[in-house]
Amino acid sequence: MTDTPIPADLAGCWPKLAREAGLPAAGWRFELVSRRDDRARARNVWRVRDGARSVALKHVSRPVDPAAFLAEIEALMQAGARFPDGFPRILAVDAAAQAVVIEWVEGVTLHEALGRRAADHAALLAVAGAWVARLHRAGFDERRMFRPHHSVAHLTRLADEAATGRRTVPRLEAWLRATRALAAMSRDYEGRETVSSEGHGDLNLRNLMVDGTAASGLDPRPVKAVPVGHDIARLAVHYGALRAPDAACEGPLPGVDLTGFFAGYDLVGPDDPSIGFLCRMRILVDWQTLPEERRMTLAEHRRLAGLMRLAARAFG
Repeated sequence: MTDTPIPADLAGCWPKLAREAGLPAAGWRFELVSRRDDRARARNVWRVRDGARSVALKHVSRPVDPAAFLAEIEALMQAGARFPDGFPRILAVDAAAQAVVIEWVEGVTLHEALGRRAADHAALLAVAGAWVARLHRAGFDERRMFRPHHSVAHLTRLADEAATGRRTVPRLEAWLRATRALAAMSRDYEGRETVSSEGHGDLNLRNLMVDGTAASGLDPRPVKAVPVGHDIARLAVHYGALRAPDAACEGPLPGVDLTGFFAGYDLVGPDDPSIGFLCRMRILVDWQTLPEERRMTLAEHRRLAGLMRLAARAFG
């Protein structure tokens, strides 16, 4: 283990956090295990150890918005209340410092696991699928008819902003062609049955930890009951753009083999209308969040390439 000093302001609030968590204030070692520092956010996560005992300390240094930070904490509390075995428990919170202590979760992120040379993608996706099925059962709302018109209206507004120069989208003409294609396809998904649930809200590959056949969710967002395709599309498109090998297959996300996921996920099948439509919607939403190409990082260039590869298969 490599000790990593924590910032002085965070060290100052650690004794208070430890007391709230029912832990001794001294005798801990800190190891930085996750770091994010991009345009949207700066946050660090430490593994904090005292002998055989470990907890996680998460600190969000940017943006400074205690109300938003507390909304994230509330989302984790609510997700844990619905699905107690699916998320780590919160042990202590300091909203002013934007710091939280939570249970330590063993394993690695699904993103890391899938990136290993000998990764068994089908087995890993089955573990993820089984966890998502349990999440959606825990938050089950109702069976309902899928109505994509709200998503189409939102996409139309984005396209209008982009076409008139109020929004910058890389490879704009290709993106606009794809938005028109999805609007035309939407009638194929209209009025078919799906399932709605209170799910995760940001189910990307880095927000799911896996350890053998066990999984645990991280960083859920505030949610309401929506079609299950929202969570599944978020995970599938992130996988397809960044980790999936190219496959000669159709399905809800053409070119991406999701049979492993649906070996574990059994609440609905791959022909659920919300999944097929929202996978395509997610490609376009993720694409338009990227900056103009001259300002992109290497990771953003890779993400754009992955999304455009998915779009070519999804929209022809």
